[in-house]
Amino acid sequence: MWPGGVFLSFGLWFDHPLDEPALAAVGDVLEENGATYAGAMFHGPPGLSFSRVPGAPGITYAGVRSAREVRRCLRDGGGYRVAMSLPGVGPAAISFEATPGEDVPPERHPVEVTVEAGAFAIPRPLWDESERAAAEARQAVVLRYLEACCTALDPAYAVLHSEGSTPTPAALSVGRQLGTDIFVSKRLALEPRLTQVNRLSHTLQWPTGTFHSGWFLGETPDLDALLAAWTRPALLIAERLTETSAEPRR
Repeated sequence: MWPGGVFLSFGLWFDHPLDEPALAAVGDVLEENGATYAGAMFHGPPGLSFSRVPGAPGITYAGVRSAREVRRCLRDGGGYRVAMSLPGVGPAAISFEATPGEDVPPERHPVEVTVEAGAFAIPRPLWDESERAAAEARQAVVLRYLEACCTALDPAYAVLHSEGSTPTPAALSVGRQLGTDIFVSKRLALEPRLTQVNRLSHTLQWPTGTFHSGWFLGETPDLDALLAAWTRPALLIAERLTETSAEPRR
């Protein structure tokens, strides 16, 4: 029901109000792309401040809920992590990502979609033919879900990672690295600042922005240079979003 083993995730940072709570909005997009609710969820009163799920006071586990009950709870703001099944990748968790050491309300957490990494848990040079084929198939499906979320909901940015995390704007402002596989919304107007990033990455143009990949689509020839190239853009993202990230987002 829940993904296991090594995880592959993408985290979405929303800087603008959505028509419904963020977890519900992401769930709706995934359902529109074939996903189904598996019935398990962590839930509690809306608006709780917390660092991570599970384990937060006031948040409890329910193992058997109908899809209708899960949707209702999410739209009421009481869902904090839900299990889904995503065609092509299997079990998934849709959750508020952790903010280590800081209890904050849901709107100040990235929303994370997590699946099993499959062949991406193995270094590329060690793949055999079947693992390479499985990785290519998983890659296409995960990209489809990520693009669907970015197109429908237009987050300010999104980070794809394996066993990593999605830094908040506040974390970026104090020097946290953004990562290697990043979607950036056109609204941030950062493209002129990403020339060096683009030289070291594979890029995909989507309706609401650009996905820059230094690992998932193919490993960058110079990881240190790519991380350095993201340093200034990450700080610019933080400058533009730190104030708005403190404003209520549904």
